[in-house]
Amino acid sequence: MTVGLSILAPTATSAQSSGSEPPPTWLWVVDWRTSLGIPGASVETGPGDSCLERTNTATANWTAHYVTGPAGRILTYRLPDKFSCRVTLNGRELNVVSIGREGRTWTGPKWLRLKNAPQATISVRSDNQEDQTEDLDYWSTTDDPTRFLAYIQDLDTGQLISGVKVAALRSGITSTSGTDGLLTLDIPASYRKGKTPPTALETLVFSKPGYWRYEYHNLVLNPGSIPLEIYLEKGTGTVVHKNLSRSNGATANDESLPLQESNPEALARNRGEIISLNIDPSVVEGGWIMCKQAGARAVVKGRNLKSVEIFWYSTGTGVGLMPPAKAGPLTKVNTSPDGDIWEIDLPDLMATDFWAEGIDAYGNIVKSMNLGNVGWHVER
Repeated sequence: MTVGLSILAPTATSAQSSGSEPPPTWLWVVDWRTSLGIPGASVETGPGDSCLERTNTATANWTAHYVTGPAGRILTYRLPDKFSCRVTLNGRELNVVSIGREGRTWTGPKWLRLKNAPQATISVRSDNQEDQTEDLDYWSTTDDPTRFLAYIQDLDTGQLISGVKVAALRSGITSTSGTDGLLTLDIPASYRKGKTPPTALETLVFSKPGYWRYEYHNLVLNPGSIPLEIYLEKGTGTVVHKNLSRSNGATANDESLPLQESNPEALARNRGEIISLNIDPSVVEGGWIMCKQAGARAVVKGRNLKSVEIFWYSTGTGVGLMPPAKAGPLTKVNTSPDGDIWEIDLPDLMATDFWAEGIDAYGNIVKSMNLGNVGWHVER
């Protein structure tokens, strides 16, 4: 696949012939609003750190020039860990919003990072408009669908993979990645509206012959575009990736379970699981889950759990600087084949993080999604 033109960068052969050379780096140029790659963008790089916004780069020493390919990226060699940059499109300079760089060492699950091809991302304002913050509860007021976007890559090489079939299990919607590896899948608002986050969840399953089947569980159906990082590994088996972030951002805290048996469900049948965590009653306001009346409860749905507790960090105390507050154990109020229901009455609180932890029959700790900001505003 053609990914662009490198004018001043060394060739792949010379970069890989020396053991002292760093591995090649995929350099992406993406639109900061959509996370879509920008093809045909001209990128000049050089020493320093002068990329953000319209920093004066008149005296910059440009040492390499690239033109991004169809997916908005180019394979580069000897790209410094820090670099100055200038991005233009059709002769017009674009504002650089941020620069991201994946490290060359990663201790988390291998399903969340490329193995042998580091990446650097330059996010730009292709329309040169300023960021506008919205103070509306889009969860309940908009009919915009949830649009999942992902450039599907080979875990080893970073090459984009076309023809990957993707199925949304709960809504039944399917899609296939295009020739540039891009997946676009829209879930209508009807699958989200009328529910309190994060009870509106979806599971995406990615499959292509020759690659592991990849199941991405508990993705939150927020309105608007949701970019995902999807890496598939060659081989046979299934990997289950359980999202534990309300913002759908892949982190090392997510649960990843590789299953190499022909029937992965059999292997996971007795494993403990928290299916959902909800606060009842509650509403969403400005990024917070708010309780506006007394008697709110934490409601956990789970399987194969011996006990469940609720944890949170009080807002203003600093996340991780001290042990979290907790409430529990929860009381099991209902049992069914679909999952047991656990409940507990909650005190008034203002939390920066809020999650549940359970203990399964094997003594393993299983976690729920982190609900983020949770607060009480009860009018008395």
